[in-house]
Amino acid sequence: MEIIRHIKVDLYGDTQHFAVAAKQMDMGTRYIAVTLTRDGVVYEIPDNAEVIVNMTKPDKTHVHNDGEKSGNEALIPLTRKMLQVHGTAFCEVQLYQNGALLTSATFEMEIFPSQRDENEIVHSSEYTRLENSIHAAREALQIAQDTQNEIEAAEALRRAAENAREVAEKAREIKESRREDSTAKIIEKCAERIEEAIRQTEECLQATQEAQKIIVSQSGLDAILAAVKDYYERIRELETDININVDGGTPTSTDLLLVKGGTPFTTDYDKYKAGTTHTI
Repeated sequence: MEIIRHIKVDLYGDTQHFAVAAKQMDMGTRYIAVTLTRDGVVYEIPDNAEVIVNMTKPDKTHVHNDGEKSGNEALIPLTRKMLQVHGTAFCEVQLYQNGALLTSATFEMEIFPSQRDENEIVHSSEYTRLENSIHAAREALQIAQDTQNEIEAAEALRRAAENAREVAEKAREIKESRREDSTAKIIEKCAERIEEAIRQTEECLQATQEAQKIIVSQSGLDAILAAVKDYYERIRELETDININVDGGTPTSTDLLLVKGGTPFTTDYDKYKAGTTHTI
């Protein structure tokens, strides 16, 4: 819902009367598209030039608003405050570039009254260009604030990373300490096992010594047994060399015959019953 009025305005010359017509209190719908000329020849608007519209409203208040370049035309939006007061308004277009300013000739805009009660209409000057500058400054401030926030966020992130690194280092130290504690415990257990082995070895050595004593004692016993066996064998040899027949007497005799063994190895005496023949 846009109405664009295309007009030509020279950069020189007198006021161009009744160039544009508009309705009071319209807003967001009406535009003026101005083609600038220089002595009747179309002027090429630089791409990076700022477009500005100056306006003296019928109530003698002023407007200083931004426009924009559209193709090779200066496109001027007619805001509600520009159309707030009915009557004849005087306008001009300015181009601003790198400190240079170029202004068109003046042209009139007739603003027809609305059927709305004028008492409800507040008359005031409009400085949307200033407001836009303020808005731009606020945006720049917001950008700066956002940038600062990003810087602070980056710094906070860096600090968080540093804190994380410190925590990781502390965790590594704790882990290393625990590892050292574990190593110490292992060494302690190893020492305990060595002590236990030494104790068991001592017990084994003592048992070995006791066993050696027993072996020595057993050897003595074995020597004694061997001697006894030797004596026994010698006696056996004597028994085979000496044969004695003894008359046992009469069978009715009850007397006991005492016979001396005759060997140097024993002091025992044999008892024989009378009447029985014995061979020694």
